Amino acid sequence: MSYCINPKCSQRQQSDALVTCAACGTDLIVCDRYRLLRPLRELDDWLPTDIFEVADQGRLKVMKVLKQPKWQPLFEREAQTLQQLENPGIPRVEPDGYFTVTTSEGQSLACLVMEKIEGLTLEQWLAKHGPVDQTLAQEWLRQVSEILALIHQTELFHRDIKLSNLMLRSQGHLALIDFGSVRQMSNTYLAKIGGQRDITSIVSPGYTPLEQINGKAVPQSDFYALGRSLVHLLTGQHPVDLETDDATGALNWRGSAPHVDRWFAELIDDLMAPFPGQRPLNAQEILRRLDAKPVRPSQNAEQFWMQWLMGLNIALLLVHGVLGWRWVQQQNARPFLETGQAVVRQLPLT
Repeated sequence: MSYCINPKCSQRQQSDALVTCAACGTDLIVCDRYRLLRPLRELDDWLPTDIFEVADQGRLKVMKVLKQPKWQPLFEREAQTLQQLENPGIPRVEPDGYFTVTTSEGQSLACLVMEKIEGLTLEQWLAKHGPVDQTLAQEWLRQVSEILALIHQTELFHRDIKLSNLMLRSQGHLALIDFGSVRQMSNTYLAKIGGQRDITSIVSPGYTPLEQINGKAVPQSDFYALGRSLVHLLTGQHPVDLETDDATGALNWRGSAPHVDRWFAELIDDLMAPFPGQRPLNAQEILRRLDAKPVRPSQNAEQFWMQWLMGLNIALLLVHGVLGWRWVQQQNARPFLETGQAVVRQLPLT
């Protein structure tokens, strides 16, 4: 089966034996190279992009097709970002992975072809396995922080971190996907923030911080969304379903994850602090706090008292055993003593 790239085509699903769409005449082999195999999400006219799994000379990849020209700057920024970043945690885009095609009706479509990451999104993983334990949450926080350290180092920030944009590769490593919302911390951007000028806001309910909703996202906005993602993973509840403290704006989540140590819960709360200046300054600070995690006192105390009680029980058992043995010996010796005394009394005096 094959699909037509033309969003206005009346019959997008076509036979894979064709090279030209039978319905609209658009080439089914895009750039003489890519065949669209299946959509990776519903083909919706309201969405700015279509996403397909494509075949590229025997290799499976992902193609995003932009349908709405007003999103062109964001789309180009995504392509440039992915081309300049090289990391296993980021989908790889080849130098010729961004291009434009024209449909039979003359519509120009920008296309971005990237590596297809095999695995589950963390949203899918959570639905399948349920809430994570702290050890796994720490490891995933470390991996995402390392990815963000690379992204922020290039003066970019993602702006849409959530479980559906984090994929778990088959090898157990996370990858951050969907860079369509990425933004550069440029002087122009800072000027727009300072001048209250129009900036595109990307909002994912439950994950997006207030400053980003107001069009003033900063790199620390990624940390807020990352903290909310961790809460979702640890509690199994979407952040919008958890109560918020009316006085502080903090998310009341700890009661839903009692297995989380205090130090780790405090780190997550710092990631989700209401104001950007209250959050970690950079990803390196998050990694330092993970490396400097305290030895779990609750476990040490429990282990100490368990060992102490075991030692006490062993000592009591030994004492009890010795006393019992002596009592038995005394009981066994008593008849012989009594018999001996009786014999002595019966002996005639000489």
